[in-house]
Amino acid sequence: MKLVFTKGIGLKPIYLLRLIALIPTSILSEVFTLVEKLKFGGKIRKTQIEKPPVFIIGHWRSGTTLLHQLIYLDSQFTAPTIIQTVIPDHFIFSTKYWVPVLQKVMPPTRPMDEVEMRPLDPMEDEWALIRLGSPTPFLKIFFPSHKTGFLNSSDEFIPAAKDLERWKINILLLLKKITLLTPKQIVLKNPFHTPRMSLLAETFPGAKFIHIVRHPYKIVPSAINMWNIVAKENAFRDGWQEPATEETAHLLNEFWKSVNANKPRLGDGQFAEIRFEDLEKDPVNELKRVYAELDLTFSSEHEKSIIQFMEGKKNYRKNIFNLSDNQKSSINKILESYMKSYSYES
Repeated sequence: MKLVFTKGIGLKPIYLLRLIALIPTSILSEVFTLVEKLKFGGKIRKTQIEKPPVFIIGHWRSGTTLLHQLIYLDSQFTAPTIIQTVIPDHFIFSTKYWVPVLQKVMPPTRPMDEVEMRPLDPMEDEWALIRLGSPTPFLKIFFPSHKTGFLNSSDEFIPAAKDLERWKINILLLLKKITLLTPKQIVLKNPFHTPRMSLLAETFPGAKFIHIVRHPYKIVPSAINMWNIVAKENAFRDGWQEPATEETAHLLNEFWKSVNANKPRLGDGQFAEIRFEDLEKDPVNELKRVYAELDLTFSSEHEKSIIQFMEGKKNYRKNIFNLSDNQKSSINKILESYMKSYSYES
């Protein structure tokens, strides 16, 4: 609500309806947050994150969701759920009240790729950080502007000064609250974290990172399609501009360069990399390799769960995007080194 009034909204009915829909949930959230602070505030403050989190990073549409789902099947891990990212300020107290509500109002699948969605499925934590008031370039989705592009540089993903302190407080709060509910190691998936590797390693000593990559011919058009859909469903005013092929390819290249610059600063057992194509083809052996590189234990029970999960995905059909020769040429030029590094053919 604060953002709506500070950044302004459009007067079209769709934007006003979104504002009206915020009012009752905002009031309820204030009440539930107060109750949670009174009941659990002391316990949350005393909670320690004993096991360093695992961060799944990579550009959007590179396969981060599939990797997150597969690791979430492992009983030694937990992850932020959809319900926890929707109500991060009070989920310890109010999850039991909100799950039935979400079950009724949530679409059964994500609009950009038909991946199934349920309130207790794993979700990327950027949504929670937004709700907690953290600075994020994601706000350009909600309050677009004709004057500025969407994601121009990886530098804007890293908060600074007072924003940095707010960001650290919020991500620590989120992980402490999850840890209070379960002592399991937390695995987070969030493309926004990709340029934040050094910041996350500093905030969570011993944190582990899994970087997933995919052929840019698949990533670039799919990411553009995703952002268009997310903006259409969440914006509070006019001004959205579809990201260009070159803009998206440049950001993918910046993400990759950022990972290469930061991974040498990590210790042994803190970084692993995987190609989406290899994960999809042989998920069990690829995850065994990643676990070994990160000094994690891979169990036979997890292997069975992966096989069963992938069996259930056999009928899943991916979106198909057709690139023009000019678009392919732009991607080849911008991402030449990236493609050579992972043996992707142009």
